[in-house]
Formats: sequence, structure tokens, C-alpha cells
Amino acid sequence: MFIYSFKANKRTIIGALLVLLALVVLCFAVPGRARQTNAVLGVSLKGGTNQERIAFIEHFGYDIVDEPVEVKDITIPAQFNDTYISYNEIQVSQGFDLNKYKGKQAKSYSYAVTNYPEIKDSEKTVRANLIVYNSKIIAGDVCSVKLDGFMHAFNYGKTG
Repeated sequence: MFIYSFKANKRTIIGALLVLLALVVLCFAVPGRARQTNAVLGVSLKGGTNQERIAFIEHFGYDIVDEPVEVKDITIPAQFNDTYISYNEIQVSQGFDLNKYKGKQAKSYSYAVTNYPEIKDSEKTVRANLIVYNSKIIAGDVCSVKLDGFMHAFNYGKTG
């Protein structure tokens, strides 16, 4: 059996308390899995279920068909080409960043938008797309599937 003793003076106690305080602060300062809200968009990033993905999209005022038009497995490229660089700029504008997920496997969900402003029968041509990694929404956009279409962030044109 070993017994170790030390003499605790005021300086040692204060030092130990400062180290303990620093560890507690570090635990809360480092982004972790528990923090699941996008600071820019102000919405939950949970995307493991269809209902969570629908709630995310509807938060921005889009009505969608409840079942995805398309679901596919994707790999986020390890090296971004010009297209992915441009796409990630949209993501950064809404508080996401795909750079953290380079080379990762994810799922892409595409939903038909039924109420896109100024587009008649938008259900046929407008999509809300989400990229989900480990049940967390990590990217998304609203786009037109037409050849001369558009693509923008969920909060495009929204104020506040």
C-alpha cells in the first residue's frame, strides 16, 4: 500500500482551483454534440427523422410534400472543385460549412416545395434539399430543377 501526502499551501489550492475552473469552461466552450441549433438560422439541426427534416424546412415558410422525392447516399468530396466551392459559399451564408465534412459519407434528401412564390406548380420544379450526417443537418438549399433554374439558401430573401 502506498500513501502519498503533500502540503497544500494557499498557492497550490488556488492553482488547482484555476485548473479545475479552466476545465469546466473548456467543456462548455467547445462545440459539442448537444449543441444542435444553427446560430445563423436559429433552428434545430436535428435531421434523423422525416419529421425533423420537415420541421426544419417548414421553419422557413416552405410547404413541402411530406415524403422526399429522392433520398441518396453521397460522399462529400475530399477536395472541392469550383461547383462545391460555390455551393459551400451558400452554406457558409447560412451558418453551415462543408469543409468540416470533406470525405465523409452523408445522406441527401430532396423534397418537393408546393408554395414557392411566383412559380405556378412549383411542386414539379422546386426542391428543398438537405444533407444529413449522423442525424444532423449539415447543409441545404432551395433550388429549381429547370435548366435555367436557381439555387439559394433557406433564408434567402428573409429579413430579421
